[in-house]
Amino acid sequence: MKKKQVIAGVIAAVLFVFIGVTSVGMNIMDKAMTGMMGSDSYAYGFPMSDFVGIVKVDGDMMDSVDSSYFSTGGYDHAATIEYIEALSEAENNVAILLYVNSGGGYTYIGDDLYLELMEYKEETGRPIYAYFDSIAASAAYYAAMSADEIYANRMTTTGSIGVYMTIYDMTELYEKLGIKEYMIKSGDNKGIGGGGQEVTEDYIAIEQAQVDEMYELFIDIIAEGRDMDKADIYPIADGRTFTANQALELDLIDGIARYEEYKEQVLGYMGDDVVYYEQNMEMDAFSAMFGSILESIPKSDNQIIMEFIESHENGGARYESICY
Repeated sequence: MKKKQVIAGVIAAVLFVFIGVTSVGMNIMDKAMTGMMGSDSYAYGFPMSDFVGIVKVDGDMMDSVDSSYFSTGGYDHAATIEYIEALSEAENNVAILLYVNSGGGYTYIGDDLYLELMEYKEETGRPIYAYFDSIAASAAYYAAMSADEIYANRMTTTGSIGVYMTIYDMTELYEKLGIKEYMIKSGDNKGIGGGGQEVTEDYIAIEQAQVDEMYELFIDIIAEGRDMDKADIYPIADGRTFTANQALELDLIDGIARYEEYKEQVLGYMGDDVVYYEQNMEMDAFSAMFGSILESIPKSDNQIIMEFIESHENGGARYESICY
């Protein structure tokens, strides 16, 4: 086992050095070309003719992924926001097709994407069309409320309208590892959720109030985006998911079609000589290879336990970010 770890480490180190040198060279070329040709025309390579920009929300809507070669891919929020801003500034962009294949994520990410898309519509007067692939739920459905029209695949799972916050109680694990936490704080509710903090009724009430506020905002966004009465939304906004047919009956979407069919339908709205542009958000081969090597290196039990603790910071009874 140790021999495999050493070999994998050596290969990873060699690739890291090679990729680093290559990356520096590409960055220098990027800056030079951007200066000569302009940021949008070079960085995105937009078509010269009128085009519909495809914005992809593919994967969990969590914090932005690392754009370095250590990244193993996923939805990149920062890059998506920059791309939408570039589409807004592109004179020959005529619309956005929002492709969604996500089960949701953090409330902040969903709301920020929604606001950016709404700003695009308000500043440009251009429409947004949305297509749901295999799943478009929670924060992903929230963001899609910016769309003027929503179509889904007949096998789509959508809905999951609601908000949650996860609390982890790891006090028994702390005791087993011999970890003690001493928290010096200015008030009773500062640092709630730390490893040594008891989960009280007051603590639950504080967090429940935040979840309730975000839930009401979700309902408001759906009411506005789908032109529905809030009274009609509450009965179906209990976290359940829906098939495409069920969502269509509830007015949560506008139609059902395959992706390529809907793309043709949108082009029909736009007129002749309009094309699609899709930003390449995929990892390059080196990134994929390097990420796979890192993931293949075996971890000890202690590493797994400590990584879990570190990922939840103060451990004990801690909540994750509020999620749609």
